[in-house]
Amino acid sequence: MILALCGTREGREIVKRLSLENIPIIATVTTEYGAKLIDESIEVIKDKLDEEKMKTLIKERNIDTILDITHPYAENISKLALKVTNDENIKYIRYERQDSGYSSKDNSLILWADDFYEAAQMAKKFEGNIFLTIGSNQIPIFLKEIEVNRLIARVLPLGKIVKLNEERGFTPDNLIAMKGPFNKEINIQMFKTYGASVIVAKDSGKTGGTEEKIEAAMELGIPIILVKKPKLDYENIYSDMNLLIKDIISKTYN
Repeated sequence: MILALCGTREGREIVKRLSLENIPIIATVTTEYGAKLIDESIEVIKDKLDEEKMKTLIKERNIDTILDITHPYAENISKLALKVTNDENIKYIRYERQDSGYSSKDNSLILWADDFYEAAQMAKKFEGNIFLTIGSNQIPIFLKEIEVNRLIARVLPLGKIVKLNEERGFTPDNLIAMKGPFNKEINIQMFKTYGASVIVAKDSGKTGGTEEKIEAAMELGIPIILVKKPKLDYENIYSDMNLLIKDIISKTYN
């Protein structure tokens, strides 16, 4: 049995394709919304797994492989999965999106930050509005450095997320609740409408809409700060979805 740690569009596709090949698989997500996105034919566990819960699940369901298809920036769950698979002596497989492929050499408007803390330090040096396209979890890092009225936050249109950010001081004037990824034209319109002087984004690859954000910023002549992906020592890492599925079906992964 495979335990698939989901959290991305690719994750949902991989799980569905493996299920169609009659590969025994259980998907885990952390939210009700995430559970609804998984194909209804697949068993889904909605829970935030800690070490104890993950080890219990492995024993109770005879899990022999953990397939980590979480978001590139969800490093804590990946670290946990690596530890648990090592402790329990079971297989670990990682699917990782390819990077956007951009560098500062491509354009002087592309600025790189090692993490969100550095990105906040860099962003606050710009005058005017700072447009955050980093989701909701990392916003407190920016609020420690920058006044909330200078921040424009684009987040998922979920009630609890909107409420959380309202409690942080955001208002309808600087909180955009919309589900992406967005194309270049929509990004251009949003950046212009909200008067962005700098944009902050994750390097989430093509699937995460990074390319469209960069292209929009370039066209408008606005600097964009890209936060580098966390560097983890993954085992059995794949970036080719078809190869991953083929190897799992044939069990030729290491």
